[in-house]
Amino acid sequence: MKKTQSQRVFSVKQVAQMCRVSNETIRRWIRKHGLNAYNTTGGLAIKILESDLRKFSEGLRVFVDWDSAGDE
Repeated sequence: MKKTQSQRVFSVKQVAQMCRVSNETIRRWIRKHGLNAYNTTGGLAIKILESDLRKFSEGLRVFVDWDSAGDE
C-alpha cells in the first residue's frame, strides 16, 4: 500500500512572497500559465498545493524560496 504524504497548502500571498512577485502575478500564472489552484469552500480564498507549485516552478524555471515557505 502506498503511503500518502500530507503536503503543504499555500495562499496566493504566501506564494507571491516565496517567488518574490506580486499577488497579481500569481493570479495571472493561475489564469494564463497553468499554475493549478483551488478555491476554498465558498470560493473566498485561492489555495495552491506544494506539489502543484513545485511542478509549475520546475517547468518554467521560476524561483521559489522554499526556506520562507509558510512565513507570513
